[in-house]
Amino acid sequence: MRSLALTMVLAVALVFSVTGCSKKSKDGSKGDSASVAEAALSGTVVAKIGGKAVTMQDIQRQETMLTQQLQGYADSAQIASMKETIRKQAFDNAINRILLEGALAKAGAKADKATLDERMEYFRKNFVSDEAYNADLAKRGLTADQFRHEMEVGILAEELFNKRTANIKPVTEQDARAFYENNEERFVQAEGVKASHILLTVNKDDTDEVKAKKKAEAQRILGELKKGGDFAELAKKYSDCPSKQQGGDLGFFERGRMVPEFEKVAFGLKTGQISGVVETQFGYHIIKTTEHSSASTAPFDQAKQNIMQYLTDQKKQQSLTAYFDSLRGAANVQILDSSFVR
Repeated sequence: MRSLALTMVLAVALVFSVTGCSKKSKDGSKGDSASVAEAALSGTVVAKIGGKAVTMQDIQRQETMLTQQLQGYADSAQIASMKETIRKQAFDNAINRILLEGALAKAGAKADKATLDERMEYFRKNFVSDEAYNADLAKRGLTADQFRHEMEVGILAEELFNKRTANIKPVTEQDARAFYENNEERFVQAEGVKASHILLTVNKDDTDEVKAKKKAEAQRILGELKKGGDFAELAKKYSDCPSKQQGGDLGFFERGRMVPEFEKVAFGLKTGQISGVVETQFGYHIIKTTEHSSASTAPFDQAKQNIMQYLTDQKKQQSLTAYFDSLRGAANVQILDSSFVR
């Protein structure tokens, strides 16, 4: 069912970027010839909408955000294989952003002040101080007024999209069942395991002596486990992996999600069994497999809600695509780089 979510991340993506600026060295100049070339490329105009330009910097910003969105649904290899799709979606998003702002301005749309103030305050609460908040805005290349404008555009976009998709015909259980029967391969759940680990990280510049000490420490921890030590507590105490906060728990994963050395051991262990010290590119692991799940096909009742949400999102996307197509038809959109044409 992950394929449904992965498809819709790109299908419904209309990401609103914030303006940014290229980094400079301490003296205010570009650091070197490479950064000068990068800055020149980022300023390259790839499209024009009326009097406004879309630059490579706009595209790169959108690519970054799309990639971040996809990370919750796909591994790095899948994302890499989608590079060209992401690039073209980022281009569309950058154009749609300008078209949307133009439509909102033409309509004289203004966000409710109380709603905008609430959003601003909600964001502000993520920071421990005004200094930290202002530093974050500075990183984004924004003044407080510019950031408030970004928030306002986001609110107005939500309102517009909700209004335009409010009368979409609801998806029925019959629709969902037809989709399930025609796409049964999408609901195959691969064999998986649930595992925890304790990791002692090895860095690229570690000497053989340092590596030997870390391996010996992993063996010592393994000895504690063999004497009845609690795996989760020892993970919290010794592991270098962020999963230590969950007692080393990595959750369920399928084949192909972990490096081969780790995967082979995790899938080979019986439920509740603990491995010896396993070496990978990341360092030394002690692995405990806590559950096995066999390959199976999710029944319709289990998949139904996900399917209905997917089909609803698909209908909304079709409505919004038609809306942006109408905006493009009424605007003077000039594409200056043919590599972005789908």
